[in-house]
Amino acid sequence: MTIRIITRSAMIAVLALGTATSGAMAASSADEIREALVGNTFTGDMGGGGYASFFGEDGKYEDAAGGGEYEITDDGVCYPDTDFGCYEAQIDGSDLEWFQNGESAGSGVIKEGNTLE
Repeated sequence: MTIRIITRSAMIAVLALGTATSGAMAASSADEIREALVGNTFTGDMGGGGYASFFGEDGKYEDAAGGGEYEITDDGVCYPDTDFGCYEAQIDGSDLEWFQNGESAGSGVIKEGNTLE
C-alpha cells in the first residue's frame, strides 16, 4: 500500500511539473512578436555565433550580411524566398528564444531601436 501511494504521488508530481513547464514553453503570438520586434533589434546567439538583426517597420531586416525581407505570421518570423524558413519566438520581457522544428535555435535580447547604426 505504501509503494502504491509513493508511486501515485510521484506520477502526480511529474504530471504537475509537465503542466507547469508546458505553459512556459508556449510560443509567443504573432501580435506579441510584432509588438516586441518591429522597430527593434535582436542581439544574441544564432547557430553558434553572435548575431544581431534589426526588424524594420517596412518588413525588411538588416544584419551583418545585408538583410532581406521578413514576415510575422502564426508560424513565427518567416524569411520568404530563403532557406531560413520560419522561427517561433518565445518572448519574456526583453529576452527572446528562437525555436525551429521544436528545438532551440538561439537566444538573446531585444534592444530598443536600431542598434546596428
